[in-house]
Amino acid sequence: MEGVRDQIRRLVARQQAGHRLPSIMITGETGTGKGLVAHLLHRSSSRAGGPFVPINCAAIPDTLLEAELFGYERGAFTDARQPKAGLFQTAHHGTIFLDEVGLLPEGLQAKLLKALEERAVRRLGGTRSEPFDAWVLSATNADLSVALRERRFREDLYHRLAVLTLTLPPIRERGEDIVQIAEHYLARACVDYGLPSKTLSPAARAELTAYPWPGNVRQLANVMERVALLDDAREVTPGMLNLPPMVPISAAAVPADERATKSFDATAMRGRVLETLEQHGWNISHTARALRITRNTLRAWIEKYGLSEGTRRARRPVASRHPDAQATTVARAIVVPPPHQLPTPSGPSEPRPILTAAFVAEPASIKIRWERRQLILLRLVLSGAAGLDSLHDTSPMLEALIDKVRSFGGRIEELSPTSIGAVFGMESMEEASRRAAHAAMAMQRLLERGRHGEGAGIPARVGIHAAVLMVGQAGDVQHIDAVARRAAPPATHGVARSTRSRPV
Repeated sequence: MEGVRDQIRRLVARQQAGHRLPSIMITGETGTGKGLVAHLLHRSSSRAGGPFVPINCAAIPDTLLEAELFGYERGAFTDARQPKAGLFQTAHHGTIFLDEVGLLPEGLQAKLLKALEERAVRRLGGTRSEPFDAWVLSATNADLSVALRERRFREDLYHRLAVLTLTLPPIRERGEDIVQIAEHYLARACVDYGLPSKTLSPAARAELTAYPWPGNVRQLANVMERVALLDDAREVTPGMLNLPPMVPISAAAVPADERATKSFDATAMRGRVLETLEQHGWNISHTARALRITRNTLRAWIEKYGLSEGTRRARRPVASRHPDAQATTVARAIVVPPPHQLPTPSGPSEPRPILTAAFVAEPASIKIRWERRQLILLRLVLSGAAGLDSLHDTSPMLEALIDKVRSFGGRIEELSPTSIGAVFGMESMEEASRRAAHAAMAMQRLLERGRHGEGAGIPARVGIHAAVLMVGQAGDVQHIDAVARRAAPPATHGVARSTRSRPV
């Protein structure tokens, strides 16, 4: 981290007003602070007085991303009633930050390269190019060297974006820094919510240092906020941390050689991710929930480790991949003739096929068990958002809000570009109402402060409602009775109309 700081200091010191700034690519795992560094670079640069325009390239559908970046003219497509400037033009005399640039679709990469080379963009449906003057920062949590070898990312675009590269290390490689970061966020949470200060016990410090932290700083901050709100003890113990089970990454468990250690860590993490994916039938949402990470993080890991649904299929018998299937299987014999002795239409004179037996695993029948359970339903609506026109603004904030919900034990049930619906108590969790209320408070703080502490002040409203609903258990997946949920009071579906709702 000292090396990263030194690079930033030297870059800022050499800037001159009016001169072009080199494109910078920020690399690192999810949650290491790439967006924070991008904000820092902008605020420290000669363009600090201009706009800072972030866009998450993975959060916007491919069909809309080109229009968001380059803009469009009236009539360029259905519903294009008025012309709109793209984000490159919006960032004129400022900075544009392309987050998750490694996930850009291939067709758009060529258009982005041309725009960067010519310093001009042409809107969808337009006939002329319009110049822009923006400092281009980009970030990725994927290993672009693999994408370059596999021709999934253009090499010429990479060199255009990565004139300079800043690499942020994961916090599991930062030793005692983990404890200092944890103490910082714990103290801030206590101040934010007016709570007595708390300290970390020696055992909790050891637990924090040993944990691999797949979500990095973002996950650590959420854990500290949850501990501050849900536990009254003045000293934090390992039990209060309630860290989700993961493959431990510890130097004591692997060879001393650094290269061997990193190889072991990557192999262990890859195996854990693949195993969880297979347990949930490659359902991204269910797997991310089991690993306590966001779906974007999971997609990045899948790409990083080169995983696919066929990764282990060749080494296993044919079987159903339904996530609710029970482990018990039934062998069924199938007669399979060798290909060179298949019957032909010429009649019985042909040699009779030699019969062989293949065994195919079949899932046991799924049993569904229903029970009545009191659940806490939470719904948050971003009041100032404007539907699809604000996708590049709302998606990063929604991801951070979802992290808050999950850190307090909630489950996302509904999601739109401007709202979140969550449920607490699905896992027979104690204090579901308290956790829902604290999650709402944490979401309020996040909206007030902004993702990177810039004081965004995004307006929103939240509704919390308790309801007794039927919950069905099908295998290892739980489902809320859809009919009963639709009939629930308006607090879960129409925040503005509910007397139980209050502005945040």
